[in-house]
Amino acid sequence: MLLKLLPCTCSSMGNSQSLTVHSGDRINSSQQLDYLDDRTTYEEVSAWSMNFDRLMKNKSGQKYFAEFLKSEYSDENILFWQACEELKRERNAEKIEEKARIIYEDFISILSPKEVSLDSRVREIINNNMVHPSAHTFDEAQNQIYTLMQRDSYPRFVASSLYKKLVGSYGHVEDL
Repeated sequence: MLLKLLPCTCSSMGNSQSLTVHSGDRINSSQQLDYLDDRTTYEEVSAWSMNFDRLMKNKSGQKYFAEFLKSEYSDENILFWQACEELKRERNAEKIEEKARIIYEDFISILSPKEVSLDSRVREIINNNMVHPSAHTFDEAQNQIYTLMQRDSYPRFVASSLYKKLVGSYGHVEDL
């Protein structure tokens, strides 16, 4: 079986150990542990297995979930969701329009290699919204992708060796 090595985007590369993520994919364990901050507790990480909303509201949780999605070749979903969140925080009208066009080109356009899977109704809503883009241009699409991740990828993430290794890194031995 071929292994896909994920590039480490973390600042410290000291530890070269690897762990199995999913279907034989591998991730550098120093990268894995760099996502935790001092405020992320065992209880928080453990709670991610019971509540997708809680996972997605936690920056460290989003990073681990994104790594898992990358191992499944579907990280465009969380990248799109995060781009929509960033768009909603923007207050400058010109920047909103610019960011909306970038999101459209990166994730909605059928020419994009990172195109997300949306139904025709939502695509039509986006196309109508793009006439005058706003911070909420992609709300319907973002909700659809969120639901897709929750129903499809999240259960596999919770069952993954990446998540189990993360929980185990706290020194607790639990079978999730």
